[in-house]
Amino acid sequence: MYLTAEEERVLRGEEGEARAKALEVIVKVGEALGAERLQPIVHAHVSGVSYNNIGEPGRKFIEDLANMGARFSVPTTVNPIGFDLEAPEAFDLISADREVLEGQRAIVSALHRMGASLTLTCTPYYIPSVRGLRPGQSVAWGESNAVVYANSVLGLRTNREGGPVALMAAIAGRTYYYGMHVPEFRRPRAAYRLEAPGGYRLDYARAAVLGRVLVRLHRGEGPPLLDASVDRETFKELGAAVGAEGDIAMVFVPGLTPEEPPSRFEEVVTIDYRDVEAELESMRLDDVDLVYVGCPHASAEEVEALARELSRLKPKGNRPQLLITTSRDEERRISPEAMAVLREYGAVVLRDTCLIVSKLRREGLRVATYSYKAMFYLSRHGLRVGLESMEELARRLGSEA
Repeated sequence: MYLTAEEERVLRGEEGEARAKALEVIVKVGEALGAERLQPIVHAHVSGVSYNNIGEPGRKFIEDLANMGARFSVPTTVNPIGFDLEAPEAFDLISADREVLEGQRAIVSALHRMGASLTLTCTPYYIPSVRGLRPGQSVAWGESNAVVYANSVLGLRTNREGGPVALMAAIAGRTYYYGMHVPEFRRPRAAYRLEAPGGYRLDYARAAVLGRVLVRLHRGEGPPLLDASVDRETFKELGAAVGAEGDIAMVFVPGLTPEEPPSRFEEVVTIDYRDVEAELESMRLDDVDLVYVGCPHASAEEVEALARELSRLKPKGNRPQLLITTSRDEERRISPEAMAVLREYGAVVLRDTCLIVSKLRREGLRVATYSYKAMFYLSRHGLRVGLESMEELARRLGSEA
């Protein structure tokens, strides 16, 4: 691999042992993939920081880096952790015992010492400073839904990095020039067109199911191009489904993706909207214990929309619990009126965490959500999870006034 004089100097340890080791990891990963050079990055997003997932080995790894003097070379944000930092006991279904509390706080402290912005969210694309990054800039992100959103909507360039590689890239300030950083790898060769009657609306749940269908159909090289009416908000659920179900890092959506689409394709495939409807229908559950919104972390707009749906109804007496997970920045943007409606329904709003990186107290929980990502991961934790629209979730909680 070609290295610049500055990169050679860093590898020799002239900017410290920690940065040298981080760059060495990036170089070795790049060489294994056949990358010809490194790529400077302007931002990193580190995943895999929940103590529930990485335990003592992960804590030791991150603390050792901080104690070695490692510091992030670029602005770095961080994924959710195992509980709400200010209210670990705020939700009775999430467990955070002493070991988890101590281990998680040690990880957060080490990341802070290295210079991370403790955003603790899986939606860094909502952070104003991140939204200010320019299309075409390279980043190193380690959260699958965020990677798909970054490439597809923001026009940023990032591969699907594992948590440790994103951490090393944040310290080194570089990643390997490969995959989504290379223009020709971002060019779609296959197009998928959603065929639907006029007025057909892709809401959050339907967009998520469409993402799952797309992953199953797409087998070619390069990102798929999707010809369907999705906006930035609904794309979040589509991209999260794509990230959970497969290894695709980008979905090219004309009008949403900043880059110019090609004029010709090797393959054009039609997706019948009835297949989306049939798949969604097959995912519904009868009775549930919990309605869950916020995987990926809910935006303020998403919460406001749910509150509007609920405001048209009256809370049912025997209703499921309502849990919303979001970032602190987005929570601050939610209007007092919407929060008042949510309180009527006894909603619990957690920051810093989400169900898939938490430890649950109760086995066999039945959950309804419009997030296929939540369904994908929570099902693997032994929960029964159903998918339905926001309107249907609201009707589980309230009835006509």
